[in-house]
Amino acid sequence: MRGLDAAKVYEYLDLLADQVQTTELELNDARAKNERLLAELQRGRSELQRVQAELAHYEEAGNRVNEQVVQMFSQAQLVVEEMVQDVSRDTRERIGQAREHERRIVAQAMDTAGQQVRTYAQTAQAQMQSIVESFANEVDHLANTPPPGTPGAADR
Repeated sequence: MRGLDAAKVYEYLDLLADQVQTTELELNDARAKNERLLAELQRGRSELQRVQAELAHYEEAGNRVNEQVVQMFSQAQLVVEEMVQDVSRDTRERIGQAREHERRIVAQAMDTAGQQVRTYAQTAQAQMQSIVESFANEVDHLANTPPPGTPGAADR
């Protein structure tokens, strides 16, 4: 027989059938793996969308908080400026009151010192007058006394 060897053809066909069957199994495994990967990819996409939505929510909340913080700092700054103005005004008033009190104390001290000086001057004047009178009496007494060695000087 000249032609094809039937055993070799069947053997070759069996080999091809085995390869086809192996390729089908590998293809089925690959398809199953692809389906699992697609399912995981879908879950990953869903998780990514959830995380992105959550992130957007947090960013929105963060923006609201930032706005509130800015408002609070602005209000705090206004309150501090008002407090500084109040303290400055109060300080000026107290300094004015202290200066007025100082003026009164100095005026009282000057009055007291003036009175003491007048009293001292009056006392000194009275003492000087007393001394002058005493001196005048002594001069008068000496003027009426005869000089020593004159008659009648011993009577005195």
